[in-house]
Amino acid sequence: MSENDKRWRVLSSEYLIDRPWLRARKDEVQLPSGFVMYEYYVLEYPDWVNVVAITEEGDFVMERQYRHGLGKVCMEICAGVVEKGEEPLQAAKRELEEETGFGGGVWTPLMDLCANASTMNNTTTHSSPKA
Repeated sequence: MSENDKRWRVLSSEYLIDRPWLRARKDEVQLPSGFVMYEYYVLEYPDWVNVVAITEEGDFVMERQYRHGLGKVCMEICAGVVEKGEEPLQAAKRELEEETGFGGGVWTPLMDLCANASTMNNTTTHSSPKA
């Protein structure tokens, strides 16, 4: 079976939420087997970056932030949205400076991932600066 034969056919699509940070749509899709799913939900987010920052001493740079989705304060690495027209590396450097005050160093791209490719359409780029 070729890659194109594995694609789902979109029969209809309707946006349920259309906001700058989140778009949610309901698709009606037909699978290669012919089965029709009448409600398949996709969340459209902007691309974002995660920064694995390490100090000259070898310590990880972490931050505490309240996360309303979980309802608690979490310890996490620096992360943020890639603004329109911005390259992921630019966004990573900007977010690290804004959120932690750290910057500089030699930056290394680590990987690009999709957080949940089955229901989300964005990519997360991971980079690491090391002084």
